[in-house]
Amino acid sequence: MNKICFFMETPFTKGGEQRVVSIISNLLVQKGYDVSILCTDLITKEDYNLYNLSKKVKIKYVEGYNRRRYVELSKIRTKMYSYNLRTGRFKHSLLLQKIMNCDPFTRRLFIERINRENFDYIVSLSTIYNTILATISKKLNCKTIGWQHSSSDRYFGLEGTRQYNQDKFSKYMFKRLDAYIVLTEFDKKWIKNKFNADVTVINNPKSIISDVTSNLKNKKFLAVGRFDPVKNYLELIDMFNKFHKVNKEWKLQIVGEGYLKDEYLKKIKEYNLEDYVEIKDYTNDISKYYLDSSIYLMSSLYEGWGMVMGEAIEFGLPIIAFNVASAKEMIKNKKNGFIVKKHNENKYVKHMLELANNNEKLKEFSKNSKELSNNKSNDFITDKWIELFNRI
Repeated sequence: MNKICFFMETPFTKGGEQRVVSIISNLLVQKGYDVSILCTDLITKEDYNLYNLSKKVKIKYVEGYNRRRYVELSKIRTKMYSYNLRTGRFKHSLLLQKIMNCDPFTRRLFIERINRENFDYIVSLSTIYNTILATISKKLNCKTIGWQHSSSDRYFGLEGTRQYNQDKFSKYMFKRLDAYIVLTEFDKKWIKNKFNADVTVINNPKSIISDVTSNLKNKKFLAVGRFDPVKNYLELIDMFNKFHKVNKEWKLQIVGEGYLKDEYLKKIKEYNLEDYVEIKDYTNDISKYYLDSSIYLMSSLYEGWGMVMGEAIEFGLPIIAFNVASAKEMIKNKKNGFIVKKHNENKYVKHMLELANNNEKLKEFSKNSKELSNNKSNDFITDKWIELFNRI
C-alpha cells in the first residue's frame, strides 16, 4: 500500500486548502492508499468534523517546531522575506532566497521528521510548504510534489505576494520537485512562459455533491467566501447598488467570515441597502444558501480554482464572474454564465439585470450549469492523482 503524506500547517482551520486536502485525502483512502497529513501547527485542536475528514487519515506533527529556536529563526526569515519583497535586494541571490524560505537548521528538522515515516510521496500545500519541500527534496527518501492553490499570476507575478522578487528560487523549485500541480490550463501556460517549466494540471474535486438544484424562485444573488480583499466584496456591494437602482426586487446574500465584515456593513448602510444586502456567518450547512438563491456572483480578483463556483454549478446556479483563471474553465460564457473583465462594473451589472429580468434565460443557464457539473466526477479527479503517482 502506497503511503502518501500531505504537508501543511493544519487541516483543522477554515479555508479552501483545508477543505480540499480533506476531500482528496478521503478519496485516496477510499482507493486503498495509506494517507497522512503532516502538520507544523502544534496548537490547533483536531476537528475531523470540520470538513468530514476520514478517521482513517493519520494526523502527524513536526515535533519541536514550536521550540524557541525555530520560532526565532522563522522571525528572521520573515524579516528577510519582507525586506526582499519591498526592495528586491535578494532577487539575484539564490542562496539568500533559499535561506529565507527555509534556513539550514530548520531543514534538518523537516528532513529527519519526514524520513522517519518512510512515505512514498509527500505533497506540499501552498507557497510556504512548496518552497520548504523544494529546499529539502534531495535529502528525502520519497517522491516530492508541490501543489499550488492560487493562480500563477498571483503566486509569482503580483507585487507583494509571497514569491514576488524570487524568480531564481522559483526556477530552482520547479527543478527540485518531482512534480508540481496547478489547477488550470491557464496556470500551466503561465508557468511555461515565465519559467519554462512543465507542470501537471489537476482540477480540485467537488466539495459538495447534490441531487437537487435551485428552483430559481427566490430573487436572490449569492456570494460565498472569506471576508478578505481578494474576494472583492466592497466592489460587489457597489455593483449591487447600481443594480438596485434599476431593479428593487432582488436581494444579495454574502456568506462568510473575516476581518472586513464591519467595512461591508458600513458600505451597506451608506447605500441604505440594509433590507437588501445580508451578511451571513459561514456554516457547514452551506447547501441551504445555494438552494435559496438563483444567481451566483463571483467578484474575486484572483482565484486558484474557486471551489464555490464548483458548488454553485453543482446546484444549478448561473454564474457571473470576473475573468479569473478558473472562471474560464468553469463557466461557458453566455451558456451557463458570463465572464467580465476585472473592474468593468457596468458590464457586470448589465449581466446581472439580463439574467434577473429574463426567466427563460435563467432556466437555460441553470440547466447548462448542472450539465457541466455532471461532466467532472470526483473519481475522474482521483484517477488524475493516481496517474501522477504512477508516473513519477
